[in-house]
Amino acid sequence: MIPLAVNTRIQVGEDRATVRYVGAVEGSTGEWLGVEWDNDLRGKHNGTHNNKNYFTCRSQTSGSFLRYNAKKVLTGRSFLQALEIKYLETDTPTPTAKDPLYLSGNKKILVETVGFEKVQDVQSNLHGLKVVGLANMMVDSIDAPQALKEVNLQIEDLDLSKNLINDWHAIADLVQLLPSLCILRLNAIRLTPLPPTLAEQHRSSFCHLQTLVLCDTGISWDQIAALQPFLPQVEDLQLSNNVITHLTPLTLPSLKSLNLEYNHLNDWHQINALTSLTSLETLFLNNNQLTSVDLIPNTFQALQFLRLDHNQLQQWQSIDQLDQLPSLINMRCQDNPVASDMPVEEAMAQVIGRVHGLVTLNGNTISPRDRTDLERFYLKLCTRDGQTHDQLQALHPRYSALCKVHGDPVIPMTGTNDKPSAKLNDRLLTITLAHLPLPSEQALQEHIENLPVPIKTLSKRVLATMTVRSLRNLLQKLFQIPSTRLQMFLIQQGMVIPLDDDLRDLKYYGLVPDDTLYLLEV
Repeated sequence: MIPLAVNTRIQVGEDRATVRYVGAVEGSTGEWLGVEWDNDLRGKHNGTHNNKNYFTCRSQTSGSFLRYNAKKVLTGRSFLQALEIKYLETDTPTPTAKDPLYLSGNKKILVETVGFEKVQDVQSNLHGLKVVGLANMMVDSIDAPQALKEVNLQIEDLDLSKNLINDWHAIADLVQLLPSLCILRLNAIRLTPLPPTLAEQHRSSFCHLQTLVLCDTGISWDQIAALQPFLPQVEDLQLSNNVITHLTPLTLPSLKSLNLEYNHLNDWHQINALTSLTSLETLFLNNNQLTSVDLIPNTFQALQFLRLDHNQLQQWQSIDQLDQLPSLINMRCQDNPVASDMPVEEAMAQVIGRVHGLVTLNGNTISPRDRTDLERFYLKLCTRDGQTHDQLQALHPRYSALCKVHGDPVIPMTGTNDKPSAKLNDRLLTITLAHLPLPSEQALQEHIENLPVPIKTLSKRVLATMTVRSLRNLLQKLFQIPSTRLQMFLIQQGMVIPLDDDLRDLKYYGLVPDDTLYLLEV
């Protein structure tokens, strides 16, 4: 007879599951375990086999039948047992200051072990532990309150990710007995729905938590809403990879950071439900399916850091909307269709020109000089969209404000009888590109009277209005030189002139037909 009951949590290899059925399966002999895997893709069915239903699953592919094997089908251990195994057992030799310690077994990364014995002393005393990592330790239950009180734990940061425990009552019991706990991580645990009795017994259990991490748990937004009364002090709530499709208003007055990345949100009107979070400073919405931004005026007033990268934003008007956020200084928005076919520097100019307060974009710090150059570049880009300043202002909300700072851009006039293809042909310059085997600008200066034979030479037609950065990206492909190591030079009247301002166009440097542009890999 299988010594497991329905709803027992088990682990098989690295995979966790819940027993949903114990008994015979039609067409076979002996007893089977019917399990629902935490990983929805781990199973083969939904609890139905040969048209007969044995148990139910949340997913069509999270159910399996297993033969019981005591060596492979493992049950869990209590919290204190896991804590003692992790921090008290001394079966392995303790490194000393004379023994080299390598990070994660990588012998290329040597860690200095001065003071290591002191760390061991601290960790051998459970009372002294402040940060505890028990991820993947098969914890499935909490010890008796008296046993936990006797240890007098002072844990401030606890990671219980990838464990077997999944009952909110058990988690609440533990948190209540850890009065110093500020950070709780429960990633990759299939938590059961919040029971109605939780509010009666544990209303204040979570009141001291400041960070709660529930990534990859499958928790629904309705369950998050039900958790609100328990989290009055939470400042950081992380909910990535939970297949969340809708949002409703939350009342969490202390919340400053909300992580909703890798979910299934596709409508900004859902995001507007979060305007009730008046203290929110950081919002991660990357890797969702948002197609546009439509802010309610005077909302998200405290928001400083916004991630919108890897979505489906289609129009630059969505970026224009973000200029309404008075505190926004840090943003990521790369990998959206609106800029999919655009050079990196042009995409940066479009964003910096449209959003006034950014100091960091896509991980790059924007200096005052960078902002000046990118805003001027943006004004130049604006002139492609109209023939008058009024037309450009209608399409670009910050156009007039930028003109007051940088001056009006020159709007090219086109007549109805112009032939763009012929004019484009007239503006093309044929130049020679020569990759020299020299290591630096100084070496080029020293060999200016007797240049070495080029490694490679090409003839190329380019626009005089092409920017240095665009040319650099082109040459990276043609010469297989990383753009970060590619330097370009003209030699005119015995002088070496570096093309070192990426936002200048070629005509700024006086490039004329039949010039030679010298390339160095430095």
